[in-house]
Order: sequence, then structure tokens, then C-alpha cells
Amino acid sequence: MNKESDIKALTILHKALLAGQVIFAAVCVFLAYAKMLPTAQEDLDRILQVMAVVLSAAGFIGGNSFFKKRVLEIRDMQTNAKEKLTMYRAACIVQWALLEGPGIFTIICFFITGNYAFIALAAVLMLLFAMLAPSKTKIAFQLALSEEELNEL
Repeated sequence: MNKESDIKALTILHKALLAGQVIFAAVCVFLAYAKMLPTAQEDLDRILQVMAVVLSAAGFIGGNSFFKKRVLEIRDMQTNAKEKLTMYRAACIVQWALLEGPGIFTIICFFITGNYAFIALAAVLMLLFAMLAPSKTKIAFQLALSEEELNEL
């Protein structure tokens, strides 16, 4: 695989993960709107709200701190652009997983309780997830690639 297809594959993976969240949320909202959801478990609502907020904050903060630390390590490595891109891809996937997990959890919480606050939180998480989309320019900036390394990408 050449570098362009590596970046394109990473972009497609990101879009697919985001689309999965959006579709799952849309199906759950449709089911709620059509009154096809099972009886809401309102007694779980407060507990799940706390869990969703804590997991969302932990996923976002943990993912960002892991990613920043990993990018700084990759930046300092004396290796070629291909290896840096491979390590960058792994760091992106971990960051995305740490953000997508709470997003899916909040959608499931909505499905269980019928509380639209969960969908609002899921929408915020999906927006944050969308802002993490990779691009050649962003990768070059984050990894502080030289002009010749950038041409390899």
C-alpha cells in the first residue's frame, strides 16, 4: 500500500465508525418516536446519566491525553514516514475507540430509558469524534514531518 492509500484507508475507517454511531442513534430515535421501544426503565435513568457523563469525560480526556503523548513519542522517533504513519494510525484508532465507546453507551442508555438527554450527549460525542477526522495536512502538522517526509505521504 502506498502512503496515499494508507491515509485514505484511515479516513474511510474514521467515516465508517462515525456513520455507525449516527445510524445506530437514528434507528434508536426513530424507534422512540414511533413508540416501538420497550417500556422505559425510568428507575435506571439517574444512575445511567451519571455513568454516561463519567464515561464520556473519561473517554474524551483519556483518549486525548493518550493520543497527545503518543504523537509526541512518534515525533521524536528517528524513523521513516511510513513507520510514523503506522504508529499514528494505531494512536488514532485507540483515541477513536475511547470516544466511540461512551457514544455507543449513551445511545444504549437512551434506548433503555427513553431520555433524550442521552441522545444530546451522544450527539456531542459524535461531533467531537467528527472533529478528529484525519487528513494529510493534519497528520503532517501533528507529526512535524519535514518537507521530504511530507512528499512521501
